Amino acid sequence: MKLLFDESLSPRLVLLLRDLFPGSESALRNGLVRAGDRRILDYAAAHDFILVSTDSDFESLARQIPGAKVVILRSCDYPTDVAAEVLRRNAIRIAELRSSQEHLIILDQ
Repeated sequence: MKLLFDESLSPRLVLLLRDLFPGSESALRNGLVRAGDRRILDYAAAHDFILVSTDSDFESLARQIPGAKVVILRSCDYPTDVAAEVLRRNAIRIAELRSSQEHLIILDQ
């Protein structure tokens, strides 16, 4: 399972979480900078990524795009290392999202 980190999150997360989420990418490093929420989520769904973002706009958008899966880091004004730990602590929940009927997980620090 691989994650796509929205441009609001550091590309360092790809390296910090590569052991749990190999093949993950950053929107900042794959041509999706300022592409808009819809295009980023379309890309994630089409390439079998779970999108990770701090942007609550993805909550409603996730229901509109078939196959879209989103993890929202709510109130993510904490350092990248802390964000990585939040994702690690929730790795099983995130993995289960892939096969779930749900489209969204909201995580707090």
